[in-house]
Amino acid sequence: MTENGELAKSISLALHEILKPAGFRKRANSFNRSAQDGLVHHISVQLGAYDPSGKHAVPGLVPDLYGRYRVNLGVYVPEMNRMGSPRSPWVNNYDCQLRWGLGDFMPGGFDQWRDLRDRLSVEEVSRVLAQKALPHLDRLHDAERVLETWEEHGPRGFGPITPKAAALDVADLLISRNRRDDAQRLLVSYVESVSLGDHAGHKQYLRKYLAERDFEPLGKPLQ
Repeated sequence: MTENGELAKSISLALHEILKPAGFRKRANSFNRSAQDGLVHHISVQLGAYDPSGKHAVPGLVPDLYGRYRVNLGVYVPEMNRMGSPRSPWVNNYDCQLRWGLGDFMPGGFDQWRDLRDRLSVEEVSRVLAQKALPHLDRLHDAERVLETWEEHGPRGFGPITPKAAALDVADLLISRNRRDDAQRLLVSYVESVSLGDHAGHKQYLRKYLAERDFEPLGKPLQ
């Protein structure tokens, strides 16, 4: 294992001391916890990529992230499966429909990459994880709470980089919970928002999405 790999392992072990009592299982630098309605809470330590050429780093614009790490958090909701299901029972960050970086729970709310060798940063990460990030995941304990979060905050409630098309995932969740009328109202609003401005590829995808769920008449404005 490389030196950076060893450092990442030590950080994951430090986080495990907080996450294990909270019900998380560990695999390498990743953690999963089962919640209600099949939801899975995910936390992971992500390493900055190694760029041997050094061509992609631009001082002041694109940082060199090698030797740095960030902590990711997410929630996987099984009914939100229009983009496919995880390839294994273990949920990874890219499987989650709701996603945050730990920096989103810190002053400024911006993405933060930290030096692997900075032990003080591990203490801060552990504190923010325990005091802010974990309570946030605790509140997203079932499918109804996920829906309430959307109703209260819209896409931003699912994380700062959530695309507008997440409305389709929410509609799927509503349909799965026998709230088809609510799903239709959401889809009508979504179709109205994309019928003029979105590119042809997304309109084609949306027509297919609506037809597969028997909402095909809603797609007429997309013609």
